[in-house]
Amino acid sequence: MSEYMFGLGPGHLGERARKIAKTHGVELVNYTEPRGEKRHWFAGPNRGAPFDERLARDTMTALEMEGTLRPKR
Repeated sequence: MSEYMFGLGPGHLGERARKIAKTHGVELVNYTEPRGEKRHWFAGPNRGAPFDERLARDTMTALEMEGTLRPKR
């Protein structure tokens, strides 16, 4: 099964965001590009529509409600 990736954004997110993502069955990926630019995204199981959209919506809503989408600088 492939991964469904969503929520790409600038900077790295913290441990609280990682824990919230885990409760939704997804992984927070913090990545630093070779030229030093930091990015984050979330990866979970790819089950197709409408499941992928629901997974992304539920995860992002929980993260927004907790205020955890502010990247660390």
